[in-house]
Amino acid sequence: MKRSSRFSGQSMIEFALLIPILFFLIMGLFDIGRAVFYYAVLNHAAREGSRYAVVQSYCHYRADPGECEGGYLDAYPLNCENAASAANVSICSQIEDMLFSINELSTSTITINHGTSSSDDPVIKVDIDFLFHPITPGLSLIADMTLHANSQMMMTPVAIP
Repeated sequence: MKRSSRFSGQSMIEFALLIPILFFLIMGLFDIGRAVFYYAVLNHAAREGSRYAVVQSYCHYRADPGECEGGYLDAYPLNCENAASAANVSICSQIEDMLFSINELSTSTITINHGTSSSDDPVIKVDIDFLFHPITPGLSLIADMTLHANSQMMMTPVAIP
């Protein structure tokens, strides 16, 4: 006995209805992977920047680093675009080198701040903010995510005059 072919196009219609959902889920997984990778790169750059910053001599932050006299060239918190002292310029350069030449990360905001800890020890804090744009269709319409990485370390005794 032969069955009637009433349902001959059912599979094609189901496939046509499910493929956009599957495509959206797969692209979303790729976006999550990109966000995790970018966060890891930002975190590594912040940690390496603060590690590099804690060994800079206080003299390199001053107007006359050879004599270790004069006022500080920069006011804190400091964006890397406004860095004037030799120490801050080299710290910003070190951080940008750690971003692994990822073109999208070049728009990140790097902030350096000098302060004191709860026990009055001098510390340096490096913050990096990056506006992550998802590539999944529809997610970029909802919102962009700001990835934030920071690192804080105490100045080494060698750097303190």
